[in-house]
Amino acid sequence: MSTGAEPVSTRKRKSRPKNPSGPNQAVINWKEDELNNLVQNFGFSSDWGVQFPTPNCTALDAPPGYIMLYDEFFLEGNFRLPMSKFVGEVLVGYGLHISQINALGLPRITHFEFICQANRIEPAFEKFNDPPKSLHDWKQKFFYICRGVIPIDMHYRSENEGVPRVNVSISYADQDWYTTLTRKVTPIIQLEERALVAAGMSMLWVPQNPRAYPVYGYKGKSGYSLMNVFDPNVGSAMVVAALPEDRLVWVDQIRDNFCTLQVRVWRFMPILF
Repeated sequence: MSTGAEPVSTRKRKSRPKNPSGPNQAVINWKEDELNNLVQNFGFSSDWGVQFPTPNCTALDAPPGYIMLYDEFFLEGNFRLPMSKFVGEVLVGYGLHISQINALGLPRITHFEFICQANRIEPAFEKFNDPPKSLHDWKQKFFYICRGVIPIDMHYRSENEGVPRVNVSISYADQDWYTTLTRKVTPIIQLEERALVAAGMSMLWVPQNPRAYPVYGYKGKSGYSLMNVFDPNVGSAMVVAALPEDRLVWVDQIRDNFCTLQVRVWRFMPILF
């Protein structure tokens, strides 16, 4: 006799494979050709010793003298080598190792640096109050590179250490720089190379005219704020303008923004614009 109740299924559900919970469990999962494209597109020098991990290697299996970096650092993260001094300040300030910053955390740092530079405000750790949210996220597209490309002291934190608290100025909300930076909400996006060069965050700049430098252009005119790169409705782009004869070439003007690599002589691929 039927009771009206649904029969209980005796079949077991297939368990879904769980994603690795930390970088020590993230096994390499991308193609070497992808890394080769990254190396070429972002001007890596052969002196930096880039290595593609062997099968079943994890993010923590870097050889002695090497560290691990994620490919997304250079894409959505707008990170470049040589590394900017500001990124180094944030890593040291929070006591973090760069390989413990995930693909969501690093863009917060570079985004803050960009809006500071776009508003002609000196980026500084004391002004930055958006620490990476987690030490446990992971990516499976990573590679090994000489430790000297990140020439700062870094502490690799265990999972139970967490991100340290950093005291911030109580009155920072009253500062002019804070008012300027928070005037307009801007999305975190992958920026084109010339925007990063114009902000002094990338040295991948070998223009056909040695006295050219990148600026934001609109309707045939240039010199507008770099903040316009976040507006999808403007319909303009980064263009090049000519520097006055009495000014240093652009790369020399921004060179002091970057850390000095502790590897042999480094060089960039000739990227022309």
